[in-house]
Amino acid sequence: MSRELAILTENGRIKPNVTDALGPHNLPFVEYCRQAHEDMWGVIKVKNIPYSVSRQEILAFLGRNARLVPEQDGEAVHIIMERVTSKTLDAYIEFASFDEAVAAVARFETNRTGGRGGRLGQRHVEVEVSSQDALMKDLFPKAKNVSWRNGRPEIVPTNPNDLYNSGFTGFISREEIVMLIKHVEAPQRSPFSKDCPQRPFECLISTLQKYPWYMVDFITIEDRNLLFKATVELLTLLIDRINNEVDTINLNTMLYKRVWKAALKCKGFTPTMKDDIVVSCEIDEMIAKETCGIAPYAAHWKSLWTIGAKSNAPSDLVLCYISLLREASESQKRNLSLAEQAAVGHDKHEFKLFGDLDKYIGHDGTKLAQMTLAEVARAEWYAVELLLRQALTPAIEGGK
Repeated sequence: MSRELAILTENGRIKPNVTDALGPHNLPFVEYCRQAHEDMWGVIKVKNIPYSVSRQEILAFLGRNARLVPEQDGEAVHIIMERVTSKTLDAYIEFASFDEAVAAVARFETNRTGGRGGRLGQRHVEVEVSSQDALMKDLFPKAKNVSWRNGRPEIVPTNPNDLYNSGFTGFISREEIVMLIKHVEAPQRSPFSKDCPQRPFECLISTLQKYPWYMVDFITIEDRNLLFKATVELLTLLIDRINNEVDTINLNTMLYKRVWKAALKCKGFTPTMKDDIVVSCEIDEMIAKETCGIAPYAAHWKSLWTIGAKSNAPSDLVLCYISLLREASESQKRNLSLAEQAAVGHDKHEFKLFGDLDKYIGHDGTKLAQMTLAEVARAEWYAVELLLRQALTPAIEGGK
């Protein structure tokens, strides 16, 4: 028994009281998207890069003294690809701080003056101190009515008199997502990516890592689902290319690992989505849990679209809360006869980790896709709190 569960239940002798159970320090659930935040890393921009430049070439160009973003916080190199045409644009590199970014540019200027640098591949490149705003604007160019402030998007209201402006419609367009996949499916039709077949996959990594998931009032379930579907399709295509040895230099197991790690660390994907990736990519479950904090029994979290387990919550504590939710949500079912259970669709052979939690959430399947993450989360939190209160509130004797 974990220390947290032992304290909450007095070593398993009692159920916790409602106040303690709902306390933020004990509640093992969290709204994943709200755990994301804008980045404050220092940024430099490298312009006029070769179209086929690789991540390794850029890292070598920066040198050993470059103090980049820590690996556990994501990838530091973002080579911008125009998703519709697959054309390589500029590269942005994130550093541990603004001062480190300034120092990197200073080293570049010193080396260039001394005749020891200034070239990346066969090209003379330009290096300058940049910002999170510039990086985000170039990474999400189709985000209409958005102003970037310190790496965070501000949605600009639509002028009702402007008949040609439909307003904010998402951070990535459907066309961009479709084309991102097509560049891999039919590379012969994407001349810009002919010499760099890894670019669409690296674009996906940057997208998942930098997507402003915390903007829950402006991201719909459909937005998130389209990006997840694209991730699964690209992973499937990549492993097929690797197995068939299409390009062992650029399309290799190292790139494959980078993509699935970005997917498992993505704040926007649900526990069940991440479990789908673990299964399809044949990732060791212990590795997935230790490196990416996958929730216990993640395959059975299907009733929750925004809530997951805290990454540092002990598994037994999470399962204790889930058992309370299951107990409360199925309390009425236990009083039904077999005939009544059959009439309302209860299958005694069906295992539902959360019981009938989904019935208390009441998501409307026909409207769910267009609901925002914030709207869905409110319904889920309401159901979780309601059932925990039912499970932990002592019954009053005599029904009074």
